[in-house]
Amino acid sequence: MITIIEGHYDSALAKARTLVEEVFIYVIEKKGENPSEKGDIHKLYGQVKNLYEMHQGKNVDLRINTLLSGLEKIIDSIAQMRNEQSDSHGIGSRRLNLNDYHARLFVNLAMILADFILSVANKANK
Repeated sequence: MITIIEGHYDSALAKARTLVEEVFIYVIEKKGENPSEKGDIHKLYGQVKNLYEMHQGKNVDLRINTLLSGLEKIIDSIAQMRNEQSDSHGIGSRRLNLNDYHARLFVNLAMILADFILSVANKANK
C-alpha cells in the first residue's frame, strides 16, 4: 500500500499481479504439484481450478458460478494492466495516467482474490 500512498501507482499494479501469481504457485505446490507455467497467470489459475475443483457447473448455484466467472475477468484485468501499464515494461507515451482509486481497486481485488484462493486451499488441505 505504501506505493499507492507515495503515488507509485504503476508499481502497485506490478505488485498486485505478483501477489496473485505467488498465491497461485503456493497453493499448487501445497498439492505437491509443480506450477504449469510460471509467468502465465491464466495457466496457473487453470491449474489451481483443476487441483481444487473450482469449476463452474450445473450443480453449483448460479450466483456462485457468476462470481467464479468474475474472478477470471479480474485476473485478466490485473494481468493486462500489469503487462501494459505497470512499471515492469517501458511503454513511453502510451502509459495511462492512473488515479489512486484505480490503483487501490487493483490492489484490493488482488488481495481479495489471494485471500479467497488461500481459503479454498486451506479448506481442501485440512
